[in-house]
Amino acid sequence: MRYALFSTLETKFISYEHIKELYEHDLDFASKYYDCVQTAQNGYFMHNDYLFKEKRLCVPKGSIRKLLVKDAHERGINGAFWCSKDFRLAA
Repeated sequence: MRYALFSTLETKFISYEHIKELYEHDLDFASKYYDCVQTAQNGYFMHNDYLFKEKRLCVPKGSIRKLLVKDAHERGINGAFWCSKDFRLAA
């Protein structure tokens, strides 16, 4: 499912690389992003410059998160692929 979601993102956007740029300034993930640059901490880790919490992609606030939430509701995806402190607010 993870790869299918990335493929979906890639077709909807020129590139999903933009997510990586958003971590630095995101209120929810900026400190975790900087903490994990060298090593995993408290369940958070970096993989290919993306921030994950356990096995879920951390998606910063913004239009990409809104699109993912909308797509998840339309497709019936349970939302377990990404994490957000304010997920309820984004929906």
